[in-house]
Amino acid sequence: MSRRRLRFLGVGDSESINFWNTNLLLETESRRLLIDCGYTIKYALRDVGLTLGDIDAIAITHVHADHVFGLERFGYEMRYSYRRRIPLMLEPNIMSALWEQTLKGCMGRSSDGENRLEDFFNVKPISHHAFGFEGCQLHTFPTIHTPGMDTYGLIFDDDVIFTADSKPLDWLASDRSDRLILHDCSLQASNPVHATLEELIRVYPPQVRNRLLAIHYGDDLETYRSLIERELGGVAEQGNEVVWG
Repeated sequence: MSRRRLRFLGVGDSESINFWNTNLLLETESRRLLIDCGYTIKYALRDVGLTLGDIDAIAITHVHADHVFGLERFGYEMRYSYRRRIPLMLEPNIMSALWEQTLKGCMGRSSDGENRLEDFFNVKPISHHAFGFEGCQLHTFPTIHTPGMDTYGLIFDDDVIFTADSKPLDWLASDRSDRLILHDCSLQASNPVHATLEELIRVYPPQVRNRLLAIHYGDDLETYRSLIERELGGVAEQGNEVVWG
């Protein structure tokens, strides 16, 4: 199996101004898959020496702004500057919300007239909660986030788990593998739709916490860093990466 690299393009929550939106970049030997595409994506790519044109495909976990608002800029530049449509992978039950409730207002009409999502991207609905990218096998799983909204996390090659936005998950609390976990970690005292640091410590046993990196955190990270590093596996630092294979 060829080496895979997962770069942390951004690690911040939706309110953060010190960290970019939590978006990841899966890189194989020859291609790049962007995981989520928030409104700070151009800055995040610039910081690692890349542009929108260097991305070969995108996968979306859910339709909140810090995960999808960058698609408007991405779609327009791909269509009119790069003259290509790249694959957009997403669970079928979030497709309508992505276009009809999120992107259509700003992308539904252009100089070419009326548009569909398919006019900007090669839309690839995920089948049976799994898809492949350059030999890497990815599986989606439902998360606990905003009530009534379909949200998903991703597992990469059964080596790395990314919860995206989620409260703690019962099945993860009983996981006894050695898989690395990138887990949503709100630094607020309480949060109805994101796992708080206190919840991560309380819900997950040590054998889970010691391989868990906090991600999607706020600008007050340094206030909590010592507690995170004592109780969890550490912090997913912006610009860092994990490699496997």
